[in-house]
Amino acid sequence: MLTGLRPHLLNSANFSHYQSAYTKEHSTETALLDVLDGVYTAADDKQVTVLIGLDLTAGFYTVDHEVLLQRLQSEFGVKAIPLTSIHYYLEGRTQYVKLGKHQSPAVRLHVGVSTGPFSVHCCLRYTVAHRLF
Repeated sequence: MLTGLRPHLLNSANFSHYQSAYTKEHSTETALLDVLDGVYTAADDKQVTVLIGLDLTAGFYTVDHEVLLQRLQSEFGVKAIPLTSIHYYLEGRTQYVKLGKHQSPAVRLHVGVSTGPFSVHCCLRYTVAHRLF
């Protein structure tokens, strides 16, 4: 699945060159080095630098499934089997709360990209982030 989807994401004009997560030869360390290089360069040039860090991962729990599928298709060129596979993964997902022997009724989810075992979820989350927020 990831093999078929990856080329669409990486070759898209919407793919950010600042993408570090789940990208070959990139990591949080290389992202940090890039940020620090910018900070040190600005300091050498006697410029004031402000660094604000935001964790947008909670935002993925509010992404509408239909919007995600539409944007993957229209902005990243994902279609056919990869798009259908993502659709089937998202379709019919439910959530419930369980405490001891008590369990709430299951509620169907129409929003949210799970952090479950879906092998491509992380790549999707970080790649599409700048286009959704």
